[in-house]
Amino acid sequence: MITRIILVALLTCLGSCGIFQEKPNPGLVAPNATVPQDFLFSWNKPYNAWMDSPVRVYYNAVPLDQIFNNSPFIRLSYRFTEKPAEIPLVSIDTLGLTRRQLLWSIAHDNNLQMILQTLSNGHPSEVIIRDRGDKTKDRIKAQLDS
Repeated sequence: MITRIILVALLTCLGSCGIFQEKPNPGLVAPNATVPQDFLFSWNKPYNAWMDSPVRVYYNAVPLDQIFNNSPFIRLSYRFTEKPAEIPLVSIDTLGLTRRQLLWSIAHDNNLQMILQTLSNGHPSEVIIRDRGDKTKDRIKAQLDS
């Protein structure tokens, strides 16, 4: 009888502490990856949960236009309306970065604009990606230099 009580208490404790969770703890998210609140915003809760869940990311010199065809992005469609003149290579190796943080980092580092398109029912359908052009890069560089 005592053994059963201890076993039930132990299983309850282990279940509530998160040992059996599939994803990394949210505390592993890189603290310096701050994303604006309106970046790829949606009222769709499943989409937001998916975008804000931590993932393992490993890209080693992958062309920018090819990373959207692989994990962790395969649940959503991505379309370039304007590609950069030269497609940059992306290299990222990290654990616990959210998809939203990863997309923000890619957009920021490569001077891209990303906009979430939604269906008439409010469900996200695709991310539209547009190169902001060299003029924006030059303006940002001039601001940093002054």
